[in-house]
Amino acid sequence: MSIVKNTFVVGVFTLFSRLIGFIRECIMAFCLGAGMYSDALLVALRIANLFRRIFAEGAFNASFLPRFSKILNKEGKDAANVVLSDVFSMLMLILIPFSVIIIIFFPSVLRLLLSGFDELGEKFALTVLLGRICFPYLIFISMASLFCGVMNSINKFALSSAVYSMLSIFTISGLLIGYFFDLSRCVTSNITAWCVLLSGAAQSCLLFVSVVDHGFKIRFNFHCVSDSVKKIMKNMVNGIIGAGVWQLNLFVDMTISSYLPTGTITCINLADRLNQFPLGTLGIALSTALLPSLSKHLGRRDYDKVVQEMEHGLAFSFFLTLFATSVLISLSEQSVSVAFQRGMFEASHVRITADAVLGFAVGLPAYVLTKVFSSLYFAAGDTKSPVIFGIVSVVLNIIFLILLVPFFKYFGLALCTSLSAVSNAGMLIYFSGKKVPLKFSKNFWMKIISQSAATLATCFTLSQLSDIFWDPNFAAKSIAWLVYFLFVICAVIVFFLTAVACMYISGQDRWKLWKKSAW
Repeated sequence: MSIVKNTFVVGVFTLFSRLIGFIRECIMAFCLGAGMYSDALLVALRIANLFRRIFAEGAFNASFLPRFSKILNKEGKDAANVVLSDVFSMLMLILIPFSVIIIIFFPSVLRLLLSGFDELGEKFALTVLLGRICFPYLIFISMASLFCGVMNSINKFALSSAVYSMLSIFTISGLLIGYFFDLSRCVTSNITAWCVLLSGAAQSCLLFVSVVDHGFKIRFNFHCVSDSVKKIMKNMVNGIIGAGVWQLNLFVDMTISSYLPTGTITCINLADRLNQFPLGTLGIALSTALLPSLSKHLGRRDYDKVVQEMEHGLAFSFFLTLFATSVLISLSEQSVSVAFQRGMFEASHVRITADAVLGFAVGLPAYVLTKVFSSLYFAAGDTKSPVIFGIVSVVLNIIFLILLVPFFKYFGLALCTSLSAVSNAGMLIYFSGKKVPLKFSKNFWMKIISQSAATLATCFTLSQLSDIFWDPNFAAKSIAWLVYFLFVICAVIVFFLTAVACMYISGQDRWKLWKKSAW
């Protein structure tokens, strides 16, 4: 299966997950608005997700998947089952005590991460309560990530991508229960927190059954410190530091948000949700599909294949990423209005969220590049360099925050994260040549240049259309959806035709981008 096809498979299911997640945010904004209850619930879930992204998604997959794939292909399924059982046992022995400690000392954790919250206030107490309910989600989702790694190693990407939508489905259920039974926002937020925990249990159970159905066996044991586990854990250390460094960027932003008016955390989260559509669908999907393939080709020292896979993946993802960037930059306020301005979400919150959307969108291509080139380093067995680059990016983010937030406020808060991502991506790209010889073809560069020109043309077109046809009063009316849809259709036409025209004028033989052979 080609890297584009793998990316497409993962991308479709990830897009579905992001779509459900977007619907979840819309319903949360409708039911809870942008205030104390939504802020508390988002902080509780984000703290659990902080450790999930450190232990589960990034560092763990980057160290486990290449090692497990190598053992599975060279030594067979029996040897792979031994490693799988040992890793499973090790994770359980680490995560359960760790989760208990965090739950007990959650108020201290909250004081450390969000010093702007009033310790004696109702918001702080509610966040502690919801955080203690949500945090065991880490255990279940880490197990789910382990099982996803197993499924990905045998090129079964569909289920492992699809199950992540269960978090949003369960969360939506909790919110709707509160809405239809006319419960208070406090009770609704508590029900939703319990639904988060149940979603983690459901994901891990479903993936466990699938792993067993594919012939793998998992046995818990206390004698799990094997040589393979030591190597995986050793590689994880650098990955954990790197993932932690990157997550620290987000929590620096959240810490500053905690000093801003109540509801700011919710607005920043909604802006990030719009940004996560293309990032989650393309960046994560592409890196997930690339890692097994790059590991295989690098193991054989087939660098031509590595370059070929990188070209195909980057050209395919950037085509959609740059289009999304042009829409989010040109229609930031319109996007927020159409998506969230209803129910408890007031018009005053739209401008704050739109400013943050604009700041995040600037760094969208850099986020995708970071995902892709991090996979290249991990596949090459280098987990130290991304850590170093991540530390530098955090320092730069703090500097950017000091310089920009006083002047640009909400836009500056998001822009600093984008600038940090650009710096991180630049370092990953610049030093990648020392690990793997990458020499992209002329055809690849012409595609990127053509797509960049299409981005500028689309931004200009959408800006003009918005000035002429958009009325701020549309936000409260159903006509807003129709006008916004027409804007997006025009954007699709302009972007695609401009990219094709640039390819044709530059004399590229694969200018017919609607054909499979062009990619």
